Parts: sequence; C-alpha cells; structure tokens
Amino acid sequence: MELKIEREHENKLFERNEIKANATFKDKTPTRQQVKEELCKKKNLDPEMVEIVSVDQEYGQKRCTITAYAYLTQEAKKRGAFKLSAKKKEALAKGAAPAKQEAAEEAKPEKKAEGA
Repeated sequence: MELKIEREHENKLFERNEIKANATFKDKTPTRQQVKEELCKKKNLDPEMVEIVSVDQEYGQKRCTITAYAYLTQEAKKRGAFKLSAKKKEALAKGAAPAKQEAAEEAKPEKKAEGA
C-alpha cells in the first residue's frame, strides 16, 4: 500500500490534527488497522493517539480516500472519541462489516413464546 497525505489541518478546538490521505493498493482494500499502521509510520505518530474515521474506496478502483484524526493529548481523545454501539465495536474487533452483521440479525425471524 502506498499512502500519500493530501491535506493536514490543525484543529485547536478539539486538540487534534485532521488528516486526509489517498492510498493505492494492489489487492483488497486495506483494513483500518493497516491504514493506521502505515499512517503512523509515515507521520511518526503514536498509534494510540490516532483514530481512523473513514476508509472510502472508489468503486472498481484500487485506491481509497482516508480521513484520520491524530489527537495531541489523551484527554482530547477521550472528549472527541467516537461513540460506537457495543455491536459495532464487537464487529470491528472481529473484522466483520457492521452493516452486514446488523442486516443478518434483522433477517432472523423472532421466536414466539410458546404456551402463552
């Protein structure tokens, strides 16, 4: 994966640097973890202080647009942290797409209480 930083903006209110980057790759779309590692290497950042906001791939292309936040302090990261539901956190930890998991759960028929 080749990562090229397009724009970096310091947001003093939230105590973070907002980074926009483009990545080109050969095989499949890189995971958020792979993007985070590459960005931290390139910018010499602490991985615990970086949040990957989005990795958007253009349909049919071998490139993606990345949005990331690099926080300056741990307190700023806690204030600006994304609020994810427990299901989405679990899905991201497993590497599954949250939307696919939610769609599968919605498709399951509900069990009716027997003997009621």
